[in-house]
Amino acid sequence: MNRGIRCFSSTVKSVLCLMLMAVLLVPSPVLSQTAGGPLAVITSGTNRALEILRSAQSGTGPKISQRRGEILVIVDEYFNFNEMSKRALGPPWKEQTPEKQREFVALFKELLFNTYVDRVEKYTGANEKVMYDEEIIDGDYAVVKTRVLGYKATDVSLNYRLRRENGQWKVYDVIVEGISLVNNYRSQFNSLMAGGSFDNLLKVLREKASERRSS
Repeated sequence: MNRGIRCFSSTVKSVLCLMLMAVLLVPSPVLSQTAGGPLAVITSGTNRALEILRSAQSGTGPKISQRRGEILVIVDEYFNFNEMSKRALGPPWKEQTPEKQREFVALFKELLFNTYVDRVEKYTGANEKVMYDEEIIDGDYAVVKTRVLGYKATDVSLNYRLRRENGQWKVYDVIVEGISLVNNYRSQFNSLMAGGSFDNLLKVLREKASERRSS
């Protein structure tokens, strides 16, 4: 079971690497920003994130691994992990107790965050640029369409799906070249549960988290 999660995480790392660029690179907005709106959520926090990255790379500040707490604060400002977890699990979500739902959210968040931090530590800052092309708002849902220019000699579409909850916009999915991060995880989780149960999925995620903490 762990092998499945590990194999899939390798694919997700490419997605998170692109997400990292869109968060950390100095943006080139072509849209006006509304304070507190979806686009502002995506572009906010860039200076703090860049300070962490640059100080770590230059050797003038602590290593990325020593500033996990600060990075987590920034990531929490962008992503609704509860909504991401619910959508990644799909229909089985409603069948779980509140306690199991909370544990799943915590473990899924840890899996995503650890993968994100690993990419941050390896990112060297090449020549990519991010363009913010379009902000579409439909009630409490929105899409911010962006492009990463010059990623491995090509341009890549990177679209954020956001939901407004309690007046705050947060990301619940990222679409890279038409591929949904949440749907990819749902496919993997469904495969794991098909060979066992939700409790078995929790066991696999616990083991994955334990491996990372002890490494």
